[in-house]
Amino acid sequence: MGKLIELREVLLNATDFNWEDSLFLSSSEKWSLSSQCFLFNLDDLEDDEDLPKFAIDSDFIYVLSMADVQDIVDNAQQQLLKCSELELFQAFHYYIKNDAFISFT
Repeated sequence: MGKLIELREVLLNATDFNWEDSLFLSSSEKWSLSSQCFLFNLDDLEDDEDLPKFAIDSDFIYVLSMADVQDIVDNAQQQLLKCSELELFQAFHYYIKNDAFISFT
């Protein structure tokens, strides 16, 4: 298991992370830029595991693949020359709720 990082860091540096990883966030809190998350490659699970042990023990849930997060960030940056962290979070939140990319125009 990797270290916990803020969602802000994931969104601001999406291309620095492995596209094969999956994003996990707490199931018991409202997500924000400062929410703690962790990335995990689901291919690293044992055959008898559905979720990483850390996710189960910490009440974290699978949210999206890192490839999806990278696509969300890329889409937002194509629409806005200078994407703020708040705009990236809005794009992320919109995608989670609507299974679609946000339109900033």
